[in-house]
Formats: sequence, C-alpha cells, structure tokens
Amino acid sequence: MLSSLYSGISGLQANSNAISVVGNNIANSNTIGFKSSSTTFADLLYQNISSASGQSQVGRGTTVSSVSTNFAQGSFQTTESATDLAIGGDGFFIVKNQNSDTAYYTRAGQFAFDKEGYLTNGAGYVLQGWPINATSNTRTGVPTDIVIPQGLSQPKETESIQMTVNLQATTTVKNATDWTTSDTVNPEDSDYSSSLTVYDALGQSHIVNVYFRYDGIDDDGNSVWQWAAVCNDCASPVGGVGNLTFDTNGLLVDDPADPTDTGGTPTFVFPGQSSDGQTVAIEFGKRSGGGASTQYQTASTTTFQTQDGYAPGELESISVSKDGTISGHYSNGQILYLYQITLANFNNPNGLRKEGGNLFTETIDSGVAYTNSAGSGALGGISANSLEQSNVDLATEFVNLITCQRGYQANSRVITTTDQMLDELMNIKR
Repeated sequence: MLSSLYSGISGLQANSNAISVVGNNIANSNTIGFKSSSTTFADLLYQNISSASGQSQVGRGTTVSSVSTNFAQGSFQTTESATDLAIGGDGFFIVKNQNSDTAYYTRAGQFAFDKEGYLTNGAGYVLQGWPINATSNTRTGVPTDIVIPQGLSQPKETESIQMTVNLQATTTVKNATDWTTSDTVNPEDSDYSSSLTVYDALGQSHIVNVYFRYDGIDDDGNSVWQWAAVCNDCASPVGGVGNLTFDTNGLLVDDPADPTDTGGTPTFVFPGQSSDGQTVAIEFGKRSGGGASTQYQTASTTTFQTQDGYAPGELESISVSKDGTISGHYSNGQILYLYQITLANFNNPNGLRKEGGNLFTETIDSGVAYTNSAGSGALGGISANSLEQSNVDLATEFVNLITCQRGYQANSRVITTTDQMLDELMNIKR
C-alpha cells in the first residue's frame, strides 16, 4: 500500500516538472529565436508479486525521462534593420564574449554594431565570421570577431580610361602642328573634346580633357584623327597623344597612342607625385565596353566613358546576402565585401546545453560543431531584415498545461485515497 504513496508522489513530481516546461514555453512565446521544449515520461521499476497465474508486476510510478528541444524553424518577422538576421533552415550563429574564447550558438539573429564597430547581440556577444580578402574577394583565415571600422575606405588610382566617341566625318583639316607630350595643347586647335575626372593614388580628383583633331586622309584612304590627353594641373599637362584611324565606312581601324609608345599608356605627374608619374591607359576601341568609336556624319559626341579610380569613401550602409556575405556600401559608390558569416551545426542538436539568453554550448552529447557558410551543405540560408520568431505553439501548450494539471490532480487523489486506506487500517485495532 505504501508503494501507491510513492507512485503518487512521483506523479506529482513528474507533472510538476512538465508544467514548468510548459510554463517556460508560454513565457517565451515572444522571445526571438526561442525553441520550445517537450517533456517525455517513463515508468519506474516494478515490484514482482506472486499470483495464482504466476509472477506479476506492480509499477512504482513515473519519472521525467527527457526534456527535448524542438528545433523546428519559427516564422520570420520583417524588420527595418539590415543586421537583423534569420536562418532559413538548419544551423546556428556563432557568438563569443570579447573576453573569452568560448563559443556560444544561437538562433536569435538580433545583431547591431556597438561603438567600436563590433557586430554584437543584445548581451554584447560578438558574431563570428571569416574576413574577406579585398583583392580576391574570397574568405580567408579562421572565423573571428566581425568588426567593421567606421573610417574611410581606401582610394584607388585611375589605371584605365575607356571612352567611345563619334567624330564628325565632315570636319575639315586645321593644318595645325602635331601635338606632342612635351608641348601644350591649345583647345582652339581641336575639333572636339571630352573631359572626365580621374584619381591619383591618394584619392585626389583631377580633370583630364581629351582633345580630338582631324588630320586628313592617309595613303590608304583612311581618315586620321589625333588625340591628346591633357591634365592642366599636372607638371607636364600633356600626358599622352595618339591617332585614331577610320576606314571609308566610318569604322575604327586602329587606336594606338604615340607610335613611339608601344604600350599606349599616357603618363600624368599629378601634384605631389614623383617625376615617374601615374600611367593611365586610354582605350577608344571595342575593348572600351561601349562599342568602338566611329566617324559618321552626325555631330561629334561622346557616347560612353568611364574610368576605374575612385576617392576614399565613407561607410553609408551594410547589407547581408543569403550566403552570409556582409558588404559595405560607401559614399564613393564602391561596394566592398567585408566578412562572411560563419554558421555551425551539430550531429545531435538536442545534446546542446542551454545557457540562457538564447545561447547554447556544445557538449559530449551534441558532438563537435561543424562550420560552413550559409547555404552550404545542410546549412540554411540567411535572410537579412528578418528575425526568427519563437516556435512555441500556444494552442498546443495550453492543451499540455491542462493535461499536466489534470495529471497532477489525479496523482494527488492517489495520495489522499491511500491516506484514507491507511487510516482505515489504523482503525481496525479499535
């Protein structure tokens, strides 16, 4: 008879623990990235008794055999912050305390930059990722703290000018002296000009004017135009000269620079530079990306021009792609790949230890974390401007709450009934 008391007590304890789990789920129904838990019961040891039909067994109650975590994905909520991140599928973000090497794992992707440029969660743990090489645009090294300085991005000196023009076919010869790099160019001696901004190694901008002048017909019946690239604030204003040759259909035949310069790259000595200067290749042909230059009857015009340099830029915004690449958008129009977020997963996520604050740590039961980029293997992709909501189903939790409550009441009735039976037993002596 006493065993029924212990069975009732075990039922009270088990259902009390189950109610605690349900209550925790309900309390975290609005917690970002929270994963609900469920309780599993198991029966206890049995007592063997003899009966007319042989050996029988009487149970000794119940216990909580496990509390498992439901890692099913929660729904996504759209936000205004580019650093609010959600994983669409399996995987965890890796975060670390700046004063510790311990790795923590989380599904809560509510990150923001602190005053030092670290990308952190609300508790100050720093998101981990691979740095991206600025030259090769590939990730390098091992995962580290994601920190993006707020300073200026590096400038890039202009190395190439690409220009496509149409030079009017009815232009007449001016009979002016040929342009050379050791002379100056009188704009009045040109038939057309086009200007653009270029940059030196320090990111300073300079105006380069490209002048064109019709020189007549060569021995092959082709039209020849001379061009000169001029930077008025340079030590030697004329950086380079060359010829453009067009056939009778107005199509470009060749566009070499000065015949003595086989490389065809003008050199400008910008203010503050050494006498070696800065070479800038100028292309007028099909390689320019805008089609070849032409000589048609229409008025001279520039149909396409670009150059590959830029000034330093201030960071204006951040974006995160589906594979976790963090890009910086700068005021000079450049987009730089800075980091790629590292995701982790485990062979047995249910073996992870909950540390509070939506954080998990690995254990022997979970196995060692394996890492990769988002979208690789079994890892899910990353959605920016999104947060994963709690996966708690309130309807299910209220049903579980009622079930556990009734189970608790029933087990308390077992105890009171057994107590009444013991009371009757004590009264037999009277």
